[in-house]
Amino acid sequence: MCVSVGVTPFGPAEPAMALHLKLGFINLPYCSSPCRVTGCVESQMLSNSTSQRKVAEPLGFGNALKLFDKMPKRVVSAMDFDVRDYNNETEMGVEETSDSTEFDTSNKEFGERCIQGMSILFYSAENAMNRSNVIEFISCCGKEKSLELGKVSHALVMKTGLGADKIVSTSLVNMYAKGGEMCNAVILFNRMLEPDIASCNCLISGYASNGLFNEAFEFFVKIATMGIMPNHYTYSILLTACGTSVSAIEEGRQLHGHVVKTQYLSKTPVANALLTMYSKCGMMEEGEILFESIGERNIVSWTVIISGFHQSKAFEKAWALFYSMKDNGIEPNEYTFAIALACCGSMKDLDNGHALHAQVIKKGMVSMVYVGTAVIGMYSEFGEMADAEKQLQEMGRIASNVSWNALLAGYVCNDKAEEAMEAFLKMVKDDVVCNEFAYSTTLKACSSLPSLASGKQIHGRIIKAKLETNLYVASSLIELYAKCGNLEGAERVFNLMPKPDAVSWNSMIKAYAQYGYPMNATFLFNKMVEGGERPTSSTFLAVLSACSHSGLVQQGRQLYESMVKDYGIPPEEAHYSCMVDLLGRSGQLEEALEFIENLPIKLTAGIWRPLLAACRYYGNLQLAEVISKHILDLDPLDATVYVTLSNMYAEIGSHADAETLRKLMVLNNVSKEPGCSWMEVGNRTYQFFSGDKTHPELPQVYERLKQLMQKIKDTGHINNWTTALNSETIGSTDGKILYHSEKLAVCFGLISLPAGSPIRIFKNLRVCSDCHSTMKFISKIEDREIVLRDNYRFHHFKQGSCSCGDFW
Repeated sequence: MCVSVGVTPFGPAEPAMALHLKLGFINLPYCSSPCRVTGCVESQMLSNSTSQRKVAEPLGFGNALKLFDKMPKRVVSAMDFDVRDYNNETEMGVEETSDSTEFDTSNKEFGERCIQGMSILFYSAENAMNRSNVIEFISCCGKEKSLELGKVSHALVMKTGLGADKIVSTSLVNMYAKGGEMCNAVILFNRMLEPDIASCNCLISGYASNGLFNEAFEFFVKIATMGIMPNHYTYSILLTACGTSVSAIEEGRQLHGHVVKTQYLSKTPVANALLTMYSKCGMMEEGEILFESIGERNIVSWTVIISGFHQSKAFEKAWALFYSMKDNGIEPNEYTFAIALACCGSMKDLDNGHALHAQVIKKGMVSMVYVGTAVIGMYSEFGEMADAEKQLQEMGRIASNVSWNALLAGYVCNDKAEEAMEAFLKMVKDDVVCNEFAYSTTLKACSSLPSLASGKQIHGRIIKAKLETNLYVASSLIELYAKCGNLEGAERVFNLMPKPDAVSWNSMIKAYAQYGYPMNATFLFNKMVEGGERPTSSTFLAVLSACSHSGLVQQGRQLYESMVKDYGIPPEEAHYSCMVDLLGRSGQLEEALEFIENLPIKLTAGIWRPLLAACRYYGNLQLAEVISKHILDLDPLDATVYVTLSNMYAEIGSHADAETLRKLMVLNNVSKEPGCSWMEVGNRTYQFFSGDKTHPELPQVYERLKQLMQKIKDTGHINNWTTALNSETIGSTDGKILYHSEKLAVCFGLISLPAGSPIRIFKNLRVCSDCHSTMKFISKIEDREIVLRDNYRFHHFKQGSCSCGDFW
């Protein structure tokens, strides 16, 4: 009888293999073929007199193995093997161990147990090597990348002489290739007396799966000199590899010619592999032509073409193909449904999304991880996070970390950072494996709060998980520290990266730009280019922003031209807006206006706003009135226009016009977002509003602010009330301007934080000139570094000066 309970054809193989080994120590009849064990709670342990068991509820693998360890009686096989006898394959590296697995064959006692357990598994009752079990076990080792156990089985195979068997040798080549040890795979292949196309395919697949595309193609060419003809599987492997790298598309085209010439294109798996290549490379015109030519399209063919159009953002086309597939008598599988659900989210078609959700429920697919995760993603696209949460709850224990990641991403995309943090903590509590995506997404949530304390705690977990240099995680860490006002932390993370990618470079360049360090930003940009990393659209936006913030007009112009001419990157609205800001900040208002009027796109309010801000800075009321009309035509509820014009009227003493604008705001139901600042002290976030009277610490805060303002007044500083006017403070220069939220926050920081520690403040609006001037004085008279992040950039105040150079 088989002692495994809940046998299933799917699931992790490594725990099953470990259980097989342990079964060798139990006095029970043994099943002749490997089984995958889901694990169970046994209310009555096996005894000497009976093998009857009473199965309770399902249990995890780890607990199942512990239960087997607790079984009262085990009989160790009499076969006496010593693991050291089989660790003499030094060229193969059989004696080496890996940190990636829980099994440690370097331990003599465990190694002996492994050999004893495998002996039970590998040998039949006649004491002859069970070849089929050996092959299946080695295949499991390869699939699960469990080279520890694989090398033990390899040693046993070599000892018994079964290593000369062609299929066993091919299985070993495949195991090492899948495990990433291509050197060992090649050595074994070279030892084979008569390699065939099966063993060649194992090597090619190994090269491809380990990212060694050149080696894969070189070996493909080499097998022809060996007199071995490639088969359809060979072409499928190589075509799939071409789809993972755009740079290999030329080789893919050549292979397309090969499969046409050899008539392998008539085989659906080869055609599907070629279709996958074109789809993944975004070459949907070629992909569609190929799809139409496939004689026997199967579910894979349809799923690949639908996925390709979805990835190319041709959502309507993908949706039409989904329904065409059903009309052609092909029933969608879980992967097709998942793509269709994603299409609904991308098209913002909630009605069809509900209909698809009902279909997968009816078909019993909603409990499948892939489909359930797609449902979460679909509802997240619509901001229906309650439905997304419900889906995850209904998935229960089958929900994977991918499902949790989809929920995390949904929270972040819908500006629910606190909910994302709570979900992450629940993942940790429920022992869900947190991968790089989970950490990266949660760090984005910390950045948007922003919460440096929480971010540092997650950083600690990342270090423990050895993911600190992962490109996705490192880029998110850079963004976290930069947005939380800790530029030094961002620099440390960046400098630890062995080979930053474009996203990492962009994050660091953007940080320097926002902090007002244009030389650092441009230096890093040049270093990125010199290192061979191709700048992206985001790279140029970051470095153009650095030039804009610092008045580097000529350098900004050159970079803009280089982006278009040298790199062929078409400008987007953000680039146009940045160029307007660059020209406007430098006082070239007419040039900025001319730039806007000559743009080849439909103008938006976002392109006009930087020029309005420049008119405000340089006091050009006439042009400001013209630009304001353009903005209000595009966005009638833009409070910034009313506030900016009212400030400009007030500055020239035209209070009647300013009052008229206030009345227009009320009449048009235009409301200005109230000023709010916040900061972290310990693990708690404190918020302050302009003229706040509710904070429990306000008596001390107001008293400290009063003292500071007196010190500033004694220096001869005169408050710049007019440039600080807004819709809340017009006509009140003794109240809300004096008690702007950032002033309250900095005083609270002086009271609450240890002497000498930096004060980090975050504000939802752009800092006014009076508060900016006040911060400079406080940084000097209190000898404190103050980092203030408003809705536009960072201001790093130190010893009476700001990193923006008063240019913001």
